[in-house]
Amino acid sequence: MVRKTIQELATFLGGHVIGDGNRYITDVKSLAEAKKTDITFAVAPYTEYVPQVDAGAVMVTAEIPAGKNTLLVVENPRLAFSRLLTLFHPRQTVEPGIHPTAVIDKSADIGAYTAIMPYAVIGKNVKIGAHCTIYPYVFIGDQAQIGEGTTVYPGAVIHENCVIGNHNVIRAHAVIGGEGFGFATEQGKHIRIPQIGNVTIGDDVEVGACTCIDNGTMGATAVGRGTKIDNLVHLGHNVEIGDDCFLIAQTGIAGSTKAGNHVTFAGQTGCTGHITIGDNTVFAGKTGITGNIKGGGVYAGFPARPHMEWSRTQAHLKHLPELVKRVKELEERLAALDK
Repeated sequence: MVRKTIQELATFLGGHVIGDGNRYITDVKSLAEAKKTDITFAVAPYTEYVPQVDAGAVMVTAEIPAGKNTLLVVENPRLAFSRLLTLFHPRQTVEPGIHPTAVIDKSADIGAYTAIMPYAVIGKNVKIGAHCTIYPYVFIGDQAQIGEGTTVYPGAVIHENCVIGNHNVIRAHAVIGGEGFGFATEQGKHIRIPQIGNVTIGDDVEVGACTCIDNGTMGATAVGRGTKIDNLVHLGHNVEIGDDCFLIAQTGIAGSTKAGNHVTFAGQTGCTGHITIGDNTVFAGKTGITGNIKGGGVYAGFPARPHMEWSRTQAHLKHLPELVKRVKELEERLAALDK
């Protein structure tokens, strides 16, 4: 069990203490659950509840009314909370080495201090960097490349020729580089068009469980540095996603769409193919994107439109039955006047 004083945690996080820095902390909890030996955090609008909490310490951005609580002032409480979760609840560790049941082609290049766990299958001329962890039942196709410090969780599939950057996380049963969805139709029959491209993923990317990123028809489907992809997301062939984007669960992006940097696709957002989306754009949940978006705004609805416009429309829709009734009454009165 990890046991640290608040002052030790302040030193670890680069913050400062207001209150009793000698109190010991043994766990990290939410604001509602925290007790006397726990540390938690509060950001607006929840800072007003801090005096009602009886925690060991509360991380905040500045001094606030805190009741009997000790405050630990840090620049970014959420990030500090994340670091303490790792400190108090370290993840499973895997010893480097290759399990005897792993099937690895003799031409594969495996980096130092990498762990390859039972029943993983690694193809011809694969390159895996140092300090990687390949969990059981992972398949890595011929000529694929995986950068150092990357973790690939059980059952994930990385197809041939795909290029995965450094310090990435590929979660369970994700499929990277699966055959893109391309067909030619003749006399009512669909004939597959070979998809001969690949997928390239930059550094510090996370790909969620059961997410599918199709390979390019020709060229690459690309995901930029620092982008985080949730579970159950689908990227079609030749999609290009920029740096530091968020793609939340059940988002689907059709082929050849290009999204800039710092774009957020909230849950169940759907996007048509062959369009361009500018930087710093946010799409609310269930947004349907049907055309080019310049970027820099917040959009919602189907088809996607500026969020405030969508909100006003939704407010009016609630009164639609009443408005229809009033219009009918006015039409009847006008007809009577005409007579």
